[in-house]
Amino acid sequence: MKTERFSLVAFFATLALSLTVLAGWKTFTLNSQAWHMWQIVGHNPLGALLSGHPHGLRYVLYYPVFAAAEFLGVTPDLAFSYVCVLVLYVMSTLVNRIDIDVWGSQGHVWRRDAVVFCIFALATLMNGRLLLAFCGYLFIIFAGANWFKCRKWKSSHATCVLIGCLLAGVSSGTLLAAMALSAGVVSIAYMMDNRLLKDTPLAAISIVIVLALFVSYALIGLGKNLVYYGGDESAVVRMLGHGAGGDIAKSIGLGDLVEQDDIPATGGVLGAALPYWWLGVVVAAFVARYYGWRPVQMLRTSSPELNLVHLSLVLAMVGGLFGYSVLMLGVIPFLLFASGNVKPVMLRLAASAQ
Repeated sequence: MKTERFSLVAFFATLALSLTVLAGWKTFTLNSQAWHMWQIVGHNPLGALLSGHPHGLRYVLYYPVFAAAEFLGVTPDLAFSYVCVLVLYVMSTLVNRIDIDVWGSQGHVWRRDAVVFCIFALATLMNGRLLLAFCGYLFIIFAGANWFKCRKWKSSHATCVLIGCLLAGVSSGTLLAAMALSAGVVSIAYMMDNRLLKDTPLAAISIVIVLALFVSYALIGLGKNLVYYGGDESAVVRMLGHGAGGDIAKSIGLGDLVEQDDIPATGGVLGAALPYWWLGVVVAAFVARYYGWRPVQMLRTSSPELNLVHLSLVLAMVGGLFGYSVLMLGVIPFLLFASGNVKPVMLRLAASAQ
């Protein structure tokens, strides 16, 4: 087995997390929507999906967990915990493939293992639902990056886009982000390598078909959210209160314009500073630019594979204005981006210090 294809970090992290689940030290929990659907729909997930129920798509994902737990005589949360462990291992495999397609084989092992370690560390702080969306996002990035690299559209790529959108369906916001990223795969191919689309037109056709399968549920979810926030022309603005947009508005004195969701209070200095987290991002961007970061030049000189990572990060940031779950989708693309830029940045800092 080649070292490039097998990560000892992923193996031991998976083993360690499995043992913590077995010992009861870590549990990934199903959310209230999943439990509610299990109680009212039971063993008819397809009926809920076809009826247009707002939570029908995500229940299709959750139902196998409830069914397996019932069959095995264990709690659904325990079954879901082991599913999450498996999902994390799949994510590490996807990171392995994406890193090679984006950055190449040189330095691959340490980049991959650094990202995998961060993913497992982050997972210990999560409840599990977003892990499915994370995995879906990675499936789509892999499909696009591998297509750009190999210049061949395979049935496995179409399957990855389909699985990616399905897994992202745990939230209406993450589903919209996944669909936008899927469309972005075609857009990047069109803008950066038009011949790629001409040689493999089946790629665009496949992605359009996948998007058509999910568009109705995406619209149902979007409509439900708009109704929840008032259903009028100001509903979109109020939706900012569900995500980073609410913090930004609050920190500049426009908090009354958005409907800030109730979140657990954090006291002390940290609680007072949290609404201003975005200022740290702005400062970091200015510092990076001072040391030579040029976004436009970077986009022009980057490969289509790397620009797909850029796009996945931008979509998460834009969508994150309306929901933190979407913003969190950008964590792994950021890690993929950062891992490949550590060495160039360090060299640039060393040169500027001389």
